[in-house]
Amino acid sequence: MKQHFRGSREPRFVDPDFYDALDNHDTGRPSAQRQIERKTQQFCRQVQQALNFALADLNIRGLDCLFVEEVSPAPDCGRLLIQVIVPGGLPVAEVLTALARETPRLRAEVASTITRKRAPELYFVPACLDQGDHE
Repeated sequence: MKQHFRGSREPRFVDPDFYDALDNHDTGRPSAQRQIERKTQQFCRQVQQALNFALADLNIRGLDCLFVEEVSPAPDCGRLLIQVIVPGGLPVAEVLTALARETPRLRAEVASTITRKRAPELYFVPACLDQGDHE
């Protein structure tokens, strides 16, 4: 009759090569850090796209012509730094105030688009444009 040793504290045999492969991630897949960075970039692109659609749909003068240039984690995906291109002729301070006022609505739009446990906090800043790029 075979005995089962449930809860036994005796160490079981583990193939050392198998253990090293698991421990060192030598499975042929990208490293864990690269995969995390790729997922972070993918998430930021999804948020960027969702925000650009949401800003275009807003019926608030000045905000419907904004464009999200870049989204980056600040410091992680729970908080995102949103760089927004403010067209010439619009006062940057007023645009940022309007964005701060509309942040809950924009955050809700992001939450409905992405699949996450919690919607990220959004922090808007004006994008820096080089004057030489537009000549």
